[in-house]
This record gives sequence, structure tokens and C-alpha cells, in this order.
Amino acid sequence: MRSSTRRTLVISLLGLASCFYLAAADGARWIDFEFPADSPVLVSSFSLGPTRAHVLGSSMALDLHALVVLRNTGTKPIAGLTLRVEAPGLSSAGKGSVTVPSLHAQPGDSFPVHIDMQLRRPFSTAVNSAVLKISLDCALFSDLTAYGPDTLGSHRALMVYELEARRDRQYVAYLLATGQLAELRRELNFGLQDFSPLQLGLALFQDANHRLSYEPAMQIGAFSFPDAPVQAVGGAARVEHNQVNISHIRLFNRSRKTVRSVDMGWIVRDEQGRIFVAGTLPATTQIGPVATATTSEPETMRFSRPGGEPMSIAGLVTFVNAVEFADGKLWIPTRADINAATADPILRRQLAASPEQQRLADIYRKKGLAGLERELYPNKQE
Repeated sequence: MRSSTRRTLVISLLGLASCFYLAAADGARWIDFEFPADSPVLVSSFSLGPTRAHVLGSSMALDLHALVVLRNTGTKPIAGLTLRVEAPGLSSAGKGSVTVPSLHAQPGDSFPVHIDMQLRRPFSTAVNSAVLKISLDCALFSDLTAYGPDTLGSHRALMVYELEARRDRQYVAYLLATGQLAELRRELNFGLQDFSPLQLGLALFQDANHRLSYEPAMQIGAFSFPDAPVQAVGGAARVEHNQVNISHIRLFNRSRKTVRSVDMGWIVRDEQGRIFVAGTLPATTQIGPVATATTSEPETMRFSRPGGEPMSIAGLVTFVNAVEFADGKLWIPTRADINAATADPILRRQLAASPEQQRLADIYRKKGLAGLERELYPNKQE
């Protein structure tokens, strides 16, 4: 019986491998792009990198590496977008997304989107269907209106990115206008590699059979921006090496408005005492005016070093990095908030790091002060 099962698995694998071979000869069978006729972006071209498939349990794991070139076919500049990527016929393991913030794509512009992820597709899925389906979840325009079904909560995430981008552009423009060139170079990491902030990787995994209940609880410290409307009070977690299960986090809404959700950021201390800022995670937690609430994270968080290798966690501190109110308005920390929160220059740099800051730094390195000035003041007369 075991031999028969294995033979069936091999036949299924050969069948799906044949599908991949045909897909390689006909790109349309690799990927179906599902964009409505009125979509503000359409696909110009796509190419596959070293995409491969291998057996993982009863499914086929797809290590996807692709480059999709999109074109802004609308009438508005696009600030950012999120694509939904799916392997048809699967649960959440066969779904993913790619978010591109700080896009600045003008009408008619083409721009690349890199897709690097692992998805799973069951052997039972018909081989005459496309291996992957890519669709637009949300596009955010520069006037802060949006397009798309927003099935992944992308609109809110893109709004936070755009508010951070505007904050950082304003700050860099201020440094440029006031001639603070030394501070400008520090802000954009120019020639200061040893001073550059290191961002940890943070991923979520649904792993109901691997809750870390046998580990002693680690207390979670709290870090706050002075004027934040919601502040973390503290909490507890189970930690094993680089894996974290959040038992609870206590939050206090200092404002007189109802809060719909918050983004929780993480400051991680490794076994050598070094401090890193990791990515933020949204927590849908309604909190009444001047009230407290408790939230948790049902999935396992896994932290990795900038190079990708796991790290042992010796300490955890959380903070509120964004707040969404019931009326749809958003709060993010200002530069003044960040500067007032800590005197540590390295931590300040990590807290202020954003995709827009990195984009401006790249412009500065390639085009110098003149190029940066053209980017920040496009309508300025020569």
C-alpha cells in the first residue's frame, strides 16, 4: 500500500513537472494576470528568473522569482500598490502579496515589480490551469484616493507608507533648503556605512502545532513616542531562539477618539546585546476613548538577521508605530516624536528608516545634490 501511494505521488510529480515544462515554453500558462478593464495599471511584460518546484508534503512548493513590468494606464500618479499572488486551489499557504511603496509612477510610466516568494500548490490541482494568478489588490494614488478590492487590507498599509514618505520628503527638503549638508548626508547614509541602520526580517507563520507553551514567558518591554495617541504598556511572549508567540500586549488609548487598529513595531535585542528594529505588524484592536485593551498575535513571529540567518532573541520591546481611528484618519510619528523618544542616534536612524528615505538616498548617490533638488522641487525654475 505504501509503494502504491509513492508511485501515485511520483506520477503526480511528473505530471506537474510536465505542466511546468509547457509553461516555460508558453509564459501565459505560468501566470494568469487578472486585471479589470478599468485597472489603472496593466502588464507590459514579465519574465521568470530561477523559479523552481519541489515536493513539500502533499503539495508542490513553488520558489517563485519573477519580474513583472507594469504601466500606469490611468490619469493619476500612483504612490504605491499591492499585488495579490495566488496558486489556485490552495489555502493561505498558496497565497501571498507584493507591496511596492514610494512608487511615484506618473501616467504613462512603466515600472518593475519583483516577486520573490514561496507558494504551495496541491497535486490535485488541474494541470491545464495557470500555475499562478496575479491580480491588483489596491493602488493608492498621489491624491490619496485608491482603486481595487482591498481584500488584504492593503489600502491602510499603503496609506501609512505614503504618510511616512511625505514626512521624510519634507524633512530632507528642509535640510536641503537650510543648507544642513552634513546632516543631510547623515540622514541619507552617504559615506557612513558603519552607521547605517540594520533592519531585521520579520515573518509570520501559521503553526498551530508549534505554540511555544513550554518556554517560560519573556516580559515584553514598552517604548513610546511622547505624543502617540496610543501607547504600549507591556506584555508577555513565549520565545524559542528566533521564534516568538505573543501571549498578550496591553495598550492604552490616550485620545478621546475610538481606535480601530494599531501597527505594532518591534525592537529586538540579540544574545550579544545589540539592538535592532524589526518590521511592524497590524493589530485589529478596537479601543474606546481613554481606555485600555489587550491584543495578541495568533501566528508565530520569526525574526532573521539582515543577511537572512535566524537570530537568538534575548529581549523584546514593542511600540505603537501607527494608529487608525474609527473615522479613518491615521497617526504616524513625526520626526520630532522620534527625536524626543530616544537620544540614541542609531535607534533614531532605525526608527526613521523608510522606503522613501532609501529611495532619496539612492537618488543622492547617483545624481548628487542637483538630482536630489530636482526630485524634491520638480517645478523649480533653473
